[in-house]
Amino acid sequence: MPADPRDDFAAFAAAEHMLFQLRDPYRMIRDEVEAILRRQVSDTEVTAIACGEHPKFLTLGRKTDDGAKVIVSHFGFCVRARIALTYDAGAGGEELAASLTFLFGRVDEPGRETRRVFLDVHGDAEQAYTDEGFQARFVAFRTET
Repeated sequence: MPADPRDDFAAFAAAEHMLFQLRDPYRMIRDEVEAILRRQVSDTEVTAIACGEHPKFLTLGRKTDDGAKVIVSHFGFCVRARIALTYDAGAGGEELAASLTFLFGRVDEPGRETRRVFLDVHGDAEQAYTDEGFQARFVAFRTET
């Protein structure tokens, strides 16, 4: 899974299998983060994403009729990251401490898949990365879908 050379997704190295059927997960992470930030400041450009702590994963599934396999219906991950960015035509810049949460639903139902992304920064980043914070979001997302 190649990543933008400016990014560091090494935290996922031992857990890439948990990204299931995502075709280009690192590009998706970068694109989603930049889109969220651009909703705040339209000319934001993410210059680098560095994932620090090990990502957390949650999965929900059901056994097949024969009980031999599990079919994943929902999954998600949460990871701490430092996001370097520029804005104001490159005149301004900042580095954000963040938690990134990606939730995927109905992945076993082609055409009905859902996704929700959260980008928490500064003080909110710590709470979002806790087991309790991540699990609460996952359960709420599962209930909505």
